[in-house]
Amino acid sequence: MKKKHLILFLLATLSIITTFCACDEKYVYITKTDNADSLINIAYKNHDYDSLIFLADSMQKTGELSDMKAYYWRGYAFSRQKKMRLAESNWQRAITLEIHTDEDKEYYAKSANRLAGALLLKGEYEATMKVAIPAMEMMEKAGQDQSSDYTYLLVTVGCCQLKLERPTEAAVSFEKAFLRYSNMTTKNPTASQYTNAIVGVITITDNYLLQKRFNEAFYWTSHLEDLLNQYKQLADAEQAFYDKQETRLNLYRATTMEGMGQHAEAAKAYEKARQTEYAMSNDGKLEATTYLMSAHRWEEAAHNFEVFDEQLNKYGATLSLDIIQHYLLQKYRANVGANQVDSALNIGMQICSALDTAIVQMQQDEALELATLYNLQQKETIFVQQKADMDRQRMVATVVALALIIMFFVLIIYFRHKASMRLETAYYQLEIANEKAMESSRMKTSFIHQMSHEIRTPLNILSGFAQIISTPDIKLDEETKQDMNRKIMESSIRITELVNKMLELSETSSKTVIERTDNIPAVQIAIEAMNTFPQGKKYRIPIDLQLGDNVNDIRIQTNEQAATRALVLLLDNAEKYTKEGNIHLKVDYPSEGIIRYTIEDTGIGVPLDEAEHIFEEFVQLDENKEGTGIGLTVARSIANRLGGNVILDTTYTQGARFIMTLPV
Repeated sequence: MKKKHLILFLLATLSIITTFCACDEKYVYITKTDNADSLINIAYKNHDYDSLIFLADSMQKTGELSDMKAYYWRGYAFSRQKKMRLAESNWQRAITLEIHTDEDKEYYAKSANRLAGALLLKGEYEATMKVAIPAMEMMEKAGQDQSSDYTYLLVTVGCCQLKLERPTEAAVSFEKAFLRYSNMTTKNPTASQYTNAIVGVITITDNYLLQKRFNEAFYWTSHLEDLLNQYKQLADAEQAFYDKQETRLNLYRATTMEGMGQHAEAAKAYEKARQTEYAMSNDGKLEATTYLMSAHRWEEAAHNFEVFDEQLNKYGATLSLDIIQHYLLQKYRANVGANQVDSALNIGMQICSALDTAIVQMQQDEALELATLYNLQQKETIFVQQKADMDRQRMVATVVALALIIMFFVLIIYFRHKASMRLETAYYQLEIANEKAMESSRMKTSFIHQMSHEIRTPLNILSGFAQIISTPDIKLDEETKQDMNRKIMESSIRITELVNKMLELSETSSKTVIERTDNIPAVQIAIEAMNTFPQGKKYRIPIDLQLGDNVNDIRIQTNEQAATRALVLLLDNAEKYTKEGNIHLKVDYPSEGIIRYTIEDTGIGVPLDEAEHIFEEFVQLDENKEGTGIGLTVARSIANRLGGNVILDTTYTQGARFIMTLPV
């Protein structure tokens, strides 16, 4: 209350000064609008958002602030208080008003820009386009298509197009935006203009990274570098801002080059980023975790995340769902990747505890925000009533009744809409479940047919030779006997392998850890796999064994039979899909406590969108190939139960590269 009284006192004082200043041309005439703008700017610069809301309310009633301007500032204040539903409501009201003055045009553009940005963050891309495109058309007609608001709307539209899988249109929008940024910085080379351009390019780069379009993201880092070099030459450039954005530039490059498989260059870019002051700050360390996680530098990422709690306290933030998702979960993954089991367990318990609190807090905030929104609607109703004529008293009952009826129908529509949405969601989930069931049924049927074929062939051979051998008085030469013996053995081995695979498949869903009682050289698993691996006409591609530095000295505590079996299955998969070329089996020791077996072939490869699907039961990329589609499933299951994993390296494009890791 004291703050509100102080603001009213300042308003009265400024009004008196205005009266006296009007008496002489030497004094500046301050209008009521100037008074309002001055107080609004004071509250804005001091980050006093409660006062900003109070000023917008009171000055809108007195006419010192236009409706368009009041809705914009009220929405801005609510957004800074994280009350986004209220912010969106005010900005939405602003863009529905009629435009009468140049100031209205300016604040219409600002409101549309803010609203589009808020909707974009929520992932409502179609709704964002419906706000941004009409606003841009209005600004084009008004000759404001070279302004920063228009340009950032272009960037926002490009981001939506990118999210909606329209990359070509997105690229055109981004290039148009950059051209306008270039024109603005050329005509008015100030730190403010360059800051707008830099923020716009960072937004573009961020969105390409989120979509994992690393080539496009790397291209935009060049624009960012050019802007930063030009910004640095300005007289009013801020060193802290430059240092921060230079750090981000190198972190972006590190992440993009890591995504493109240029690991050494990515590491160099990261080291360059670490030379800045901002990189040494806690905020810089947290930003660096994006690259470190993508590069699987888990220990460094876990180390950087150690400052998370300190930053949380510094900004007075609580563990909201967004913070849990973007930071705490990533911190957990980093510690898991770094094999810091105790830390990961503690973080996991922290996440479980924080989730309940965050959900309750979110529900309370939403309830409070809805109540505030309701109160604002009530205030607007009162405001309209105060502007009514002498008949207002007779219309009060009607207006209230109408408002209640409208509210009643709005609630009905709202709850019907919610019910409809729930029904649609349930139907969608049912469709997905049905599709999965059909796919599972199809794959199982295919598997049964495949197994029937796989077993029938060796059985026919055994049956045929049995009939020949049992024929009375049949005479066979030695070569024929040897050939029959060989084929009988091959068929027996083939049937045994199929039965073993079926037994292994039955254990793939088991989480039971396989006992690791064998202490053997790590290389022995590879040698045993190659020796166990059957040789014959079916296997035409030679396997090249390559050993990393010091691998011969590494011993591993594991289950030799299970580990060898998993590696044999991966080699069998490589042979099956490689018609010509090479198969390399590499054994190396990439990090403390981990031994890695890499099977690399020059076969048909695996599409990126099938990288995880191929590890599911009965999945075959080429159903015309022999096999059951369970080899990779069994291999990964064995590795997991030994404490390791099997993954597909999607950065390799000359064929397929499978990596099996086991703990030492």
